[in-house]
Amino acid sequence: MATTATEGSVQKPASLKRLSIAENLVFLFPLLFFLVLLYGTLMWTIYVSFANWATIAPNYEFAGLKWYQFLIAQPRFEVDIINNLKWLILGVFPTVLIAIFLAYFLELTPFPRIETYIRTLILYPVAMSFIVTGTVWSWMYEPGRGVINTVLRSIGFDAPFRYTTNPETATYWLILIFMWQYLGFAVIIVQSSFRTTELQELVEAARVDGASRLRILFSVIIPNIRAGLLILISLLLISTLKVFDIVFIVTYGGPGISTDVLALNMWITTFQQHLVSAGAGLGVIIFLMSFILVIPYTLYAFRKWFA
Repeated sequence: MATTATEGSVQKPASLKRLSIAENLVFLFPLLFFLVLLYGTLMWTIYVSFANWATIAPNYEFAGLKWYQFLIAQPRFEVDIINNLKWLILGVFPTVLIAIFLAYFLELTPFPRIETYIRTLILYPVAMSFIVTGTVWSWMYEPGRGVINTVLRSIGFDAPFRYTTNPETATYWLILIFMWQYLGFAVIIVQSSFRTTELQELVEAARVDGASRLRILFSVIIPNIRAGLLILISLLLISTLKVFDIVFIVTYGGPGISTDVLALNMWITTFQQHLVSAGAGLGVIIFLMSFILVIPYTLYAFRKWFA
């Protein structure tokens, strides 16, 4: 019988054929462009942070660590670091925990319409900009005529909270806004991690063995969605580290500097005080903190891809 291909001349799939020079350029040029743009601006920012640019007019005279020492000596810098750590811890882990339980509840509900309504409600804040979110919550937090205190007074609770006007608790009320806006995003990420074929088979096997729903969640589901959780936590950590809009709109860093964060400090230092090199230094500090936060995900990804 005649054969269509001789032995030793197996035809390669089209996807494995070598790309032409034109095809390589089509794929590589956008990538190279964005890499040059990204790392070029990063290198420029680092260089400016070591310069002596302290007015509107550019000054690239080398000044060493002058502006980093200036920043560290400011009382505001310590407040920024403490507040950013509060955002990192209290803004991320409660959001992830609530998202896991809410996503699991949506998976268990036997009523698809309820799931649709709940998903719409929790996704709606994600579609709003932080400017709109901050404005809405400013109205709600207003101590005198705000929505929350007005409702409390209507039910006989005549002890209105000060919310963001109290320097001791203002940061926590701002973090609550962040959790409200990012919860829907977190639920979608967790739910997408639930819906893999392998995990569904493991869950079904656990149900056959008589495991309870909580046991399935903690012993089967969570250990098998570590990749999705790591991505979610990394994204939320970076989002809290560079948070700006909510603080800018709701409190502008006040009362005093009690709610100030690194990103707001960078904006004020650069565009109001015109200490451009100091602002660039704050940008470098934010970048280094972000880089440190994504290292665990990077290591996990490399182990996963190249193991």
